[in-house]
This record gives sequence, structure tokens and C-alpha cells, in this order.
Amino acid sequence: ERKFLEFSRHAKEIWAAKIDTDAFRRFVAIVEKACPDRTFYRMQLLSAFHLAFSQNACNFSVPGAGKTSVVYAAYAYLSNLPSNDPKFVDRLLIVGPLSSFKAWEDEFQEIFGREPLSKRLSGSVPMIQRVDHLRGISGDARSTELTLTTYQTMANMEDEFRTFLSHGASRAMVVLDEAHYIKSADGFQSAAALRLAPLAKARVILTGTPAPNGYEDLANLFQFIYPNRDILGFPTASLRAMTDGSMPGSIPELKSRMEPFYTRIRKKDLSLPEFQEFRV
Repeated sequence: ERKFLEFSRHAKEIWAAKIDTDAFRRFVAIVEKACPDRTFYRMQLLSAFHLAFSQNACNFSVPGAGKTSVVYAAYAYLSNLPSNDPKFVDRLLIVGPLSSFKAWEDEFQEIFGREPLSKRLSGSVPMIQRVDHLRGISGDARSTELTLTTYQTMANMEDEFRTFLSHGASRAMVVLDEAHYIKSADGFQSAAALRLAPLAKARVILTGTPAPNGYEDLANLFQFIYPNRDILGFPTASLRAMTDGSMPGSIPELKSRMEPFYTRIRKKDLSLPEFQEFRV
């Protein structure tokens, strides 16, 4: 427990830019070499360094902040570690809406300067092909670096995804894109994601709207990144009470407990020009 508290303190300090300068320089050097076609800005590098350090984190940045780029920067670092390093990962499993698949593939090529060997798994792909890929039977299954699937497919094929994540050669970073899809406490897709979470070598939550209905929406997000720990420290009933105003005094403690385990790039951090209205 003391080690985890120390680890949490370091994770929090990274996002506050209180970093080990030498470690950060090594991280940036590896990322720049692996991602020759992309220049990351400061907040993206800090967020990616935070993710690479912790391996399990939420990114609640606003749209346009480059959440996909942050994931790829962290992945670039972790996949370039020695294969016997406990943090080493060698593949990505992206779970998200079908509409997100192309963006992930395009961003991969733009960042790494090479086309990804990717596999899309959804209802439009024949079942035998999906099963063969997840069981490692197909010829390119072991060399596929980027596997993309939907929440529905993951839930419907939970046993096959369990095989995909648990066989000895797999060291997968699992990314839940648009992760508010699993906010429901008793949802079919939520339950499947939480059961599979312990099998991932690294776990990432991406959403710009982490709690659209209230604090209770946070429960599954933090349970996914740390399946064996009670990060939030409050039961769902208490989280609902915070939402309806019955426990306002507990909100600062909740936010403090969450703080080491997420990053959020806000609109004002993007240095975008102010909107100007022109009239003709």
C-alpha cells in the first residue's frame, strides 16, 4: 500500500510538471525517434509520459486535444522497451464506435510514418475470421499491431477476447475510446469490459465526457483501469448522493482520490485563437 501511495504521488506530480528531467528526456527521445512525422506539444507529451509511467490512466481531454496522439506516443515508448521489461507492450486493442476505426488507422500512419498492420473486428466481418484472429489462428494474427473492435462485438465475443488477451505472446494495451459507453453500472458491455480488464498489460480510458449524468458515471471508468483497487473510495450510492447534492462535503475527497489517475487537456491549454465574428 505504501508503494502504491508513492506511485500515485509520482503520477500526480508528472501532470503537475514536477518530473524527473532525465527520465522525461529519455521518454521524449524514444518518442521522437519512433514518431518521426509528428511534433507533440507540451501538454500532450506530459499526458503521454503520465500514461507511460502509470500504464493505467484516464484521459478526459476535450475534443481536438489529441487523445489518440497521446495514446500512440505512450505506446511508442512502451513498445520500444526491452521485451523483458514488465511495462513492455507489443500491440493495441482499441474498443470504440465503428466510426472511430479509420481515424485510429489514419493517425497511426501519420504519426509513425508507416501503414499499420491492423484488423477490424465488427459484425460485418465473418465470424470465422474474427474467431481465427482472436485465437491466433490466422496467418497475420501474431503480427497485427492494431486490432479495432466495437463494444458490442467485444461483449458478444468475450470468451474469444479473453483468449486474445491471455495467451502467452500477448502484451496488449487496451484502449476504451468514447469510454462513456461503459458508464452503466449494470450494462452488458460494461460488465464484459470490466471482466476483461485484468488481462490487459495496460489500460486506457478516453472520453471528453466522463460523467454526463453525475459522479456515479465515474465508477466503471476507474474500476476498468484498476480492477483490483477501489480508487474512488465511495460506493455508487454515495456517488449518486454527491450528484444530487446530498454529500457536497465528500466531493473534494473524491476529486483528490481521482487526481493521480487522469489527465485533462482543456480548451484554454490548446492555445487556439479566439473566435471572431465577422459581419458583411
